[in-house]
Amino acid sequence: MELRLPSIPLNQTVELIHIDLPAEQAEPLMERGVLPGCRICPVRSSPSGDPIISVDGALLALRRETAACLCVRLLSASGVTSLQDAS
Repeated sequence: MELRLPSIPLNQTVELIHIDLPAEQAEPLMERGVLPGCRICPVRSSPSGDPIISVDGALLALRRETAACLCVRLLSASGVTSLQDAS
């Protein structure tokens, strides 16, 4: 099941499926470790309401518009949630 990052509650770890942005806009994210398959955890919001995420232990502030372009999937305790688990 594909979700967008803003729909994920704080402290819920997810796996990035893909970045729904043109390559030139996605490149700065990818340079910072936001790559398909990475684990992302929203940890808090900035005073303006933009998300702050943890990617491999590093904190990264995103704009809400950018976060909405990150397609993610939930993880189960044993790894990636299967389609049967999502039903």
